[in-house]
Amino acid sequence: MKLLDKFSIQLYSVRDIINNDFTGTLKKLAGMGYTGVEFAGYGGLSSGEMKDVLTANNLKPIGTHIRVEQLTEKIDEEIAYHKILGTEYMICPFYAIKTREDVMKLSGILRPVIGKINDAGMKFAYHNHAHEFAECDGEYLLDILFQNLPKEAFMELDVFWAAHAGIEPLAYMEKNRDRLKLIHVKQIDSNKKCVDIEQGILDYRNIISRAKTLGVEHFILEQEEFAVSSMVSVKNNIGYIFSLEE
Repeated sequence: MKLLDKFSIQLYSVRDIINNDFTGTLKKLAGMGYTGVEFAGYGGLSSGEMKDVLTANNLKPIGTHIRVEQLTEKIDEEIAYHKILGTEYMICPFYAIKTREDVMKLSGILRPVIGKINDAGMKFAYHNHAHEFAECDGEYLLDILFQNLPKEAFMELDVFWAAHAGIEPLAYMEKNRDRLKLIHVKQIDSNKKCVDIEQGILDYRNIISRAKTLGVEHFILEQEEFAVSSMVSVKNNIGYIFSLEE
């Protein structure tokens, strides 16, 4: 039995080509077997146009990465766009936190945003990089952030960046099982480079198996570097993921 029968892609993974042909790229990704997408921009498409493209290609809008500035200044526009699509998660993809004070500032910014997102019938998540694993008084900044966000705030764990920071992914997943709903599937090698999944050091069969038991809802490929091209990498990666068996 296949380990996963659904697999999504963060569209940043194909950033080198998607804006030249947004709809055509989505069609190609669906043809490879991707079942969902996470946005990093909308290619100039209206919400109606985007919904039509997603429907035509049987792609589910899992989430969208929205910069903090957009979340604060244009949250109503973002919510209106994604309500039409039926997007499940609105995700903060980055914030430059270095101190507890930075964390408290961000939590103050996000709390009213999370309320609006929840009221609109969607969910909020925060996506990590490596810097959130800096320690303050024996705690990771990422953990301090979630301690100061409502329980309705969820975690999109980027496994690559956690590993990059020296974090053991399985233990961290277990520790945050109540918050963890999305996983960025991204591979790292011994030189801390992003590589295709079967070329790196993270055991994704084990990671995905454990994540499923913890209640993770969505597994999303994100590819940051390419040996040949983005489309070669994303095709290789979905082939590898769908070859994994329980």
